[in-house]
Amino acid sequence: MIYEPRHLEHFVQIFKQRVPLMVMSYLGALKALLYAGWFQIWPPCPASLRLLVVVAGAGSVYLFVMLLRDTLGRRAAWIGGLLLATDTSFLLLTTFDWGPVALQHLFLLGGLTLLVRFHRSGNRRQLAAAFFLFGLALWDKAIFVWILTGVTLASLIVFRRELAPALNRRNLAAALLALAAGAAPLIIYNFRHHGPTFRNARYSTHDLPGKLHLVRSTLEGSALFGYLTREDDGHRRTDPPSTIERASLALSELAGRPRRNLLFHALIACLALFPVIRRSAARRAVLFALIAMSVAWIQMALTEGTGGSAHHSVLLWPLPHLIVAATLAEISRWRPRAFAVAAAAVASVLAVASFLVTNEYLAQFIRHGPGPYWTDAMGPLVEQLQTTPAGAVVVVDWGILDSARLLSRGRLPLYQAIDLASHERLDEDGLRALQWLMDLPDPLFVGYAPRETAVASQGLRLAAHALGLGYVRQPVSEVRDRHGRSVFELYRFLPISDRDRPRSR
Repeated sequence: MIYEPRHLEHFVQIFKQRVPLMVMSYLGALKALLYAGWFQIWPPCPASLRLLVVVAGAGSVYLFVMLLRDTLGRRAAWIGGLLLATDTSFLLLTTFDWGPVALQHLFLLGGLTLLVRFHRSGNRRQLAAAFFLFGLALWDKAIFVWILTGVTLASLIVFRRELAPALNRRNLAAALLALAAGAAPLIIYNFRHHGPTFRNARYSTHDLPGKLHLVRSTLEGSALFGYLTREDDGHRRTDPPSTIERASLALSELAGRPRRNLLFHALIACLALFPVIRRSAARRAVLFALIAMSVAWIQMALTEGTGGSAHHSVLLWPLPHLIVAATLAEISRWRPRAFAVAAAAVASVLAVASFLVTNEYLAQFIRHGPGPYWTDAMGPLVEQLQTTPAGAVVVVDWGILDSARLLSRGRLPLYQAIDLASHERLDEDGLRALQWLMDLPDPLFVGYAPRETAVASQGLRLAAHALGLGYVRQPVSEVRDRHGRSVFELYRFLPISDRDRPRSR
């Protein structure tokens, strides 16, 4: 999106410059535009890439605290803020922020906080600002409609009396206009192209139990083990760990290498206590969160291709934390005072359990390294690509192209054969496209090493396609991670008649 070559689903031309508006039919260019400006201040590197979303995550925690304070009081605010700030899945998925996470949470909580303040003040500017944020979230990624639908229906059901006076023409017009302004690029794109965002949606009831189980594993913080980090495959780091790394490993051993926190069990317990708190102020907060979460998840689970990954299920956040915070805050007001002590103790235990699971991810990184898609071999790969003579660099596997383009700041002559390598067989158009890649000036191919069995099949398929065109694969070099694991392989394709001849440079 930031560096050429790039694919833009929709853009506008301003002073001979293409300004991106949509990256895909459901994905807007908002985050790319933010990063384009940010990288003018701090050029691309792992730290600059992560800082913006970490700040957005911190902003989400702050807004959640403000929302709870304005609606349920200081106790619920402190408990909810503590639970969200230590939540393993929230921290990891916000920091790495693949898919829609950081901005979606920030816009949702910002909008809800403004709506609560509009309810108290009657200031229509706050109403408009809230819906403008919701519109930005829809532009950022259209699946924000899941949670927006959920909170809208929950509000109409639970707070219908409070909402009735505000449902007048002026307020509705202000809200709709602000929503349309925030989502304008998405609306214009669909108007000009006859609604591809909606036409591309498919629905299925496939694997609903598995998607429901994923919500639990995301709540427990265990969903990313084996994906974000590796399990033990026998590779060990040779360099000595730092002081922080030694402390993390020691804490991991002391805690028994925990892989699940207690948030799921706390949520179930709080829902079981709902009849006990049904006459309190917390009752409607719990009911609101439960309805909104259920409506959003049903849409997520029924949409084909979604709901099967943690970066989707975490979009339900922080509704589970709202339920737990509201319930514990209500219990803390019971008499005798021992209930307040018990509620504080439960919140502390939940936070410590989440912290220990988060530390276990760090310990896994130290012991076994990150997973192939998050590998620390990416930096050495980009360095090697920049120093290996080649007229073109052709990427074969997912998870390489954008990182290489970003870390090289667009200097690598990148092409992709990902789509070709994903097919078992190629038609005539596919074979012509592959031949075009072979005819590029001195193309160098890069993909995952065959030992990366979870992701390496694409390179094998491309080699089979190339063989049909009369080309044989010739390895050039490997790139290893800090654990000595071969992660990437660089190779060329030579005509079969030339495979035994040395290649002059």
